[in-house]
Amino acid sequence: MTMFQPADDQLLDEYVLDQALMWMVTLQSGVSGAVEQQACAAWRNANPHHELAWRRLTGLSHDLRSSTAALPAPTARQLLRARSLTSRRTLLKGFAGLGIAAAMGLGVRERVVLPQLFSDYRTTTGERRPLQLAGAGAVQLDTQTAVDVRGPQLTLNQGRLLLATAADTFVGIKTAHGWVRPAALSRLVISEDLSGLRGTLVQVLAGNVSVEPQQGGRVSIRAGQQFSFDRQQSGPLQTLTPAADAWSRGLLIAERMPLAQVIEQLNRYRRGVLRCDPAVASLQVSGSFSLDRPDASLDLLAKVLPVRVQRVFGYLATVVPA
Repeated sequence: MTMFQPADDQLLDEYVLDQALMWMVTLQSGVSGAVEQQACAAWRNANPHHELAWRRLTGLSHDLRSSTAALPAPTARQLLRARSLTSRRTLLKGFAGLGIAAAMGLGVRERVVLPQLFSDYRTTTGERRPLQLAGAGAVQLDTQTAVDVRGPQLTLNQGRLLLATAADTFVGIKTAHGWVRPAALSRLVISEDLSGLRGTLVQVLAGNVSVEPQQGGRVSIRAGQQFSFDRQQSGPLQTLTPAADAWSRGLLIAERMPLAQVIEQLNRYRRGVLRCDPAVASLQVSGSFSLDRPDASLDLLAKVLPVRVQRVFGYLATVVPA
């Protein structure tokens, strides 16, 4: 594991610095409140290394503080979502051990706001995970994904999954916006509230799928089609996006995709904060990029586009005009 050595020669774990950065962005983003401030103070007081990491990070990086303070609220929320599956869960466990979670009201609040913290299966930033569910078939979870399993029922709380149903499958997938019921021997991708996506997106690669939105009637989707819906409305059937399951192989396939959208996708797989300057956000990108090595993908973008990557301590990266 990489270690960081501050000026006083005391080694700090990179994960502790990562938590300190999360709290810095949280408190300076404009989307935090008293609960977050109390939680940050409790984290700093829980361990001398936490306080040292906080002081070193804030003291060494005025530029980083300025950059994170300028984060717009949507970007800050995206960062909080990205880190919640790891850092927030770890912090909650630590608070419980200190006996202060109940006093702070974190248990109830986090269970409502971040149900993925308590999901049966979760993936961290950059992680993909296969699951074999009895009677349901094979499932692969994308990065930052959380699901609950109750017999033949799967609840997708956040993120994206790939499901290949078995010959004798009877499985239902519940999202915040309705139900997805694939037929036997079907293969599909289900996404829930991803960056740039409002609601649930169902993409059928093989077989047939029935969707039951909370609003509207049942919709049948065939192989080669995709369908999106939320609590208020349902979109029309559309032609399946090419390479809809490429992420399951660690790839992002772009065909004239705006650079901002490419950066949003890479940001889900990269630890830290990744931003795109509005001046280059609309540049068109085509090609294949590694999700397992997002920084290498950033370097590749800098070679094929008139952009460069500004990095601060390896955590904050911004794609700007060359």
